[in-house]
Amino acid sequence: MKNFIPVFKDKNKASEDRSKIFVASRRDFLKIGSLATGGFLLGVNFQCSGPKGEVVTFAPNVYISFDSDNQVTLIAHRSEMGTGIRTSLPMIMADELGADWSKIKIVQAEGDEDKYGNQNTDGSFSVRMFFEPMRKAGATARHMLIQAAAAKWGVDPSECYTENSEVHLKESRKKVTFGDLVQDLLVMPLPDPAAVKSKELSEYKLIGTDVAIYDAKDIATGKAVFGADVDLPNMQIAMIARSPVVGAKIISYNDAKALAVPGVNQVVKIEGAGIPPGLDKPLEGLAVLASNTWAAKKGREALEIEWDLGPNQDYNSTAQLEAMAKS
Repeated sequence: MKNFIPVFKDKNKASEDRSKIFVASRRDFLKIGSLATGGFLLGVNFQCSGPKGEVVTFAPNVYISFDSDNQVTLIAHRSEMGTGIRTSLPMIMADELGADWSKIKIVQAEGDEDKYGNQNTDGSFSVRMFFEPMRKAGATARHMLIQAAAAKWGVDPSECYTENSEVHLKESRKKVTFGDLVQDLLVMPLPDPAAVKSKELSEYKLIGTDVAIYDAKDIATGKAVFGADVDLPNMQIAMIARSPVVGAKIISYNDAKALAVPGVNQVVKIEGAGIPPGLDKPLEGLAVLASNTWAAKKGREALEIEWDLGPNQDYNSTAQLEAMAKS
């Protein structure tokens, strides 16, 4: 690993581009690794090779790799929540790269904030936050592929373009697969960011079209693994008892009957953070932790809670809607 583009996560989700490529020493790498906590490395030149005859893989950044068998692999670093984000972000890279979408392999990233930055999948923000970084990741890889092919053919890079996981020479039948360029790419440095140009929007062939969800067949046939399918050793299930009124506080509670339910291990109070609630300001409640879902459910039903319903106890949604309609 020698070339890095550290892009530090903007906690305010600003769109400012602060990427930079430079040749880093080992000492620089260690320093970057410590500073990049909460950020992600947009370009890490992982050059992987093996003995002759073995498949060789080249990864110009943490999101893209292609091997000598012409397999293009894209990393989905956000979680699929039913919105198709595991398809959308890789599709941006594939379109910019000029890869054959029908042969793309998508791999779900491990949870690694140092490597990928913000991996929270919420707020319908994934495409807005990562459209440009995904374009740049794909454009960097495409730039390198074109440079390698142009050097092989002795032509100007402007005479080349990518399509279907191949580099083509304009007005010619000459072409070369991404895989056949891997060995050439292994000795290439990452390019100057100023030299990397993204495609015009009019050049995209996937973005804006009706592309099937990558995992649609696995989801429909039950092969896909969801969070609810995960069963870890000593894992507990939590169910939370909350007030029907936003902003309520617990005056007192008795958890004796809940703890008597077989399988219930603990009852934990969640301190509310006031009004309005938010992702970082939870509603007050009691969490029942149990060894299985049924026990957690029955334990929650057995809780005895006295609530101070607070300022919203007289809230009436019908009256609210009528008032809004008049305003």
